[in-house]
Amino acid sequence: MNIFRLMLPTLAFALVFSVNAFADDEEFAPRGGKGTVTIITDPPNSDIFLDGVPLGKSPILKREVNSGPLRLIVMDQNKELINVRFNVWPNRENKFEGATVMPHGTIVVTTTPDKCRVLLDGEIADRTDGGPLTLGSVDVGSHTVAAEGCGRHFEVLVPVRGEKTTEIHLDVRARKGTAKIDGEDVLGLTK
Repeated sequence: MNIFRLMLPTLAFALVFSVNAFADDEEFAPRGGKGTVTIITDPPNSDIFLDGVPLGKSPILKREVNSGPLRLIVMDQNKELINVRFNVWPNRENKFEGATVMPHGTIVVTTTPDKCRVLLDGEIADRTDGGPLTLGSVDVGSHTVAAEGCGRHFEVLVPVRGEKTTEIHLDVRARKGTAKIDGEDVLGLTK
């Protein structure tokens, strides 16, 4: 009994802490009722799933579904673009609006000298051959882009953002690079 008395303040603190830790979380919609959902994506025509049930292509307008905390998944071209908890409150219209961005972008590479071999993440992509080289459908994230020419090699790490174009110029002789994403400068690149 004495051990229990000693542990009681610790247990009370842990219980209060646990309750307070969840006090700021969003409430969960109750299950067992019906509500309507309107789901709009920009651009439209994405595949919509609510708790694994396919609802069709967006926009979904005033569709009756079971209430509760559900998982909303928006897919396009077999890529998951949105995956969020979506509370469907009973006897209410529940609306979700979201912009979707494909998880890949484009890289356009120019080089000095103007004829270089270009590598993307260590793999040969192609050659510039006097003009820009366009690398399409590159996954979002940071990628190593390298140019080889005149017996020299120069590479940089560049960001790729969804549905954006990253323009890179690599000067192999000077070992300098510049990059822009949709016209905005990314930091000067040297390596």
